[in-house]
Amino acid sequence: MTQPVRSLRARVAKRSRPMLRPLLLGACSAVMIGAAVPGQGQDAPTATALLADSVSFDGTQLIASGSVEVIQGETRLTASRIIYDQSTGLLDIEGPLRLTSADGNTVILASAAELDDDLRRGLLTSAQLVIERQLQLAAARIDLVDGRYLRLEKTVASTCEVCVNRPVPLWEIRAAEVIHDSEERQIYFTNAHLRVMDVPVLWLPHLRVPDPSVDRNSGFLIPSIRSDSNLGTGIEIPYFLTLGDHRDLTVTPYLASKAVSLGLRYRHAFSNGTLELNGAVSKDDTYDGLRAYLFAEGTWDIGRDFTFGLDLRTTSNIAYLADYGIYEGDDLPSTLTLTRYKADEAFDAELIFIRSLRDTQTAVSDTLPSIMAEVSYETIYEPASLPGRLSFGLTASSSYRTSDTDMVGYDVLRIGGESHWDASTVFGPGVRLDGGASLYVDAYTQKDNSAYDSSVLRVTGAAETRLSWPLTRQTRTGASQILEPVMQLGWSRSEGGDIPNTDSGLVEFDEGNLLTLSRFPGADRRETGLTATAGLRFSHYGEETTYGLTFGRVLYLEDTLDYTAASGLSDTQSDWLIGASIRGDNGLSLSSRALLDDSASFTKWETRLDLDRDRYSVGTTYSYVIADAMEDRDTALNEFGIDSSIQLTPTWSADLDYLYDLAADETTRAGLGLTFQNDCARISLGLSRRFWDTDALDPTTRFSFSVGFGAYANETKSKSSCAF
Repeated sequence: MTQPVRSLRARVAKRSRPMLRPLLLGACSAVMIGAAVPGQGQDAPTATALLADSVSFDGTQLIASGSVEVIQGETRLTASRIIYDQSTGLLDIEGPLRLTSADGNTVILASAAELDDDLRRGLLTSAQLVIERQLQLAAARIDLVDGRYLRLEKTVASTCEVCVNRPVPLWEIRAAEVIHDSEERQIYFTNAHLRVMDVPVLWLPHLRVPDPSVDRNSGFLIPSIRSDSNLGTGIEIPYFLTLGDHRDLTVTPYLASKAVSLGLRYRHAFSNGTLELNGAVSKDDTYDGLRAYLFAEGTWDIGRDFTFGLDLRTTSNIAYLADYGIYEGDDLPSTLTLTRYKADEAFDAELIFIRSLRDTQTAVSDTLPSIMAEVSYETIYEPASLPGRLSFGLTASSSYRTSDTDMVGYDVLRIGGESHWDASTVFGPGVRLDGGASLYVDAYTQKDNSAYDSSVLRVTGAAETRLSWPLTRQTRTGASQILEPVMQLGWSRSEGGDIPNTDSGLVEFDEGNLLTLSRFPGADRRETGLTATAGLRFSHYGEETTYGLTFGRVLYLEDTLDYTAASGLSDTQSDWLIGASIRGDNGLSLSSRALLDDSASFTKWETRLDLDRDRYSVGTTYSYVIADAMEDRDTALNEFGIDSSIQLTPTWSADLDYLYDLAADETTRAGLGLTFQNDCARISLGLSRRFWDTDALDPTTRFSFSVGFGAYANETKSKSSCAF
């Protein structure tokens, strides 16, 4: 950014003569010189300590030599020889010298210097300025002014380490004059030339950049070049604008051969929360007219332990978000939440607006709810007259569809109350007995659905008892092992009318709900009848390896038709649930869960395998789910994915992202990233391909390229290196 520096240059030119200060002599190896500390008046002088191997004084001049060190407050100066003239108050210094600021973040190296006795004014020759151990500025001369400004003449600046075999840095800025403002932490360049590999690439009459110690400062961020098969080749040039200590705005214009876009990000930190807005307006060849989107996300503490949150999302076009790589989900939800959690109670309210981004937008959005709301409150008591604990809760939920068509666009309102009691005891050789009972009351009001009554009252009672016997032992290596067989009997019954299934269409059968009376995620469906569950858990906890296995199955007296086939619970005997996990100190971890029917065929299988080492990490995923029309899946889901990163050298790293559809025998998504980073520069290249081909989305190939320099390249620091 260009910035006028005339006022700064004028202030630098006005060098006042230091005041004459009394000299206080001590031992020949240590001398104290009266000096004013910045921020204090002249009436409150602070001593400057001068330490040296030998000191002589002729009445006017003090000469210190051999390991000389001057300490002024927190500011330190080391040199080989210093001559202090009492009549002028000047220090004549012979180098090599080192001047370190009070905070330790700025260091000046020079061959010689002439400074006043408070180290706030003077000049240094053949000097080098190092800021935050990152940015180096070499100059023929440095002037110190008022303890705040440094003026450098004939300067070369870079964050690159200069090596003997490569004396020319990868990049550097040469300037006739540089001024560093230590209070504002800004660096001003005059007549600046950016050179890459000693080749001039850019000239700026004036340039302002923050020094590396600044966390937030207005100015341009790292630009990036992007090439998209649909949008063409273009460049992003983000500009960051601070709006005080608690707000900022990032403006990102994107200019491409087939598109023009303007992105905005606004962030605001309040005393009780945060708000972030992200949006863009675009014009491109793929669509006739403007397209735009806006996402808003924030949370606030509104008092009395309540937290309010919002996550609002809207777009003008269903393909816009995927075309620009912003969002790739099937549905675009917006959410408002209000929550409060305490040790003995919980309150949760949620309002969701849903927009479908699928191909058949009109048909799907008519059948799926566009607005959903849910409120729940639960409190827990531990009465002294009753073993165990009691909990009571109130819930309400509603769903609204835009269509008025009978049985397609039906709307539902539910109000319910529930209570639970549970207790446990241990007897005999460590056998544990758990018991519990529940009561649910739900009242429904429905419209636009002739298959069900408009008003329905449903009451559900349930009871369960569970018997488990945890067996523990310790191996010869010191590892602990737990084997726990479990058996559970449960009963439940519902009385009342039928209701449509709005909130329990997708059911997951896993280790978390193996020992529950109902595996439905919502309230519209409850398990009924007599059930029996058998399970076995084994866990191993060792210093080097931890692993566990879970087996389980549920038996029903009658078919559970409300469960889908893919859930593994739709028959009188559920599928076998098998879960396994392992984690070792060698970086290997595995998590797998499978549902197998009696013929040992998979209904569902999910596996994640990770190998995390110092130089590389590899993660693989496999997902399989059978086709199920009740879950709106006409073909089986069968996918294999890889996400990995590797540190090729101390400065080069690579990332790989790959997803393959085994059912369709085609690649779904692929991406490759290559990054070079050291203290000198950061270069990133990315190549990705989306292979989806639908009515709304075409296959897309994207290429990105960005370059950053040293301390301005990335938030993280890396190892120093002279070259690639």
